[in-house]
Amino acid sequence: MTVLEHIKHLVVGLTSQEKLDLAGYLSESKPTAQKPESLRGDWNPAFAEDEDLDADLKSIRGDWEKEWRSGDFVG
Repeated sequence: MTVLEHIKHLVVGLTSQEKLDLAGYLSESKPTAQKPESLRGDWNPAFAEDEDLDADLKSIRGDWEKEWRSGDFVG
């Protein structure tokens, strides 16, 4: 279930006034343009300095492709 689907599910239980309050809140909120942060930067402390993340990801991707092509993929 996506976040939007979950919100729609929750809205069903709101009173008419609560729905109006929510609509007012949403109409007043302005989306903030944020520069996406680098996942490499966020996860960098979790890996050794000599770790080659690009090579690791390429290896994982290759393994997935082998599974997918062999028909053994469980996803």
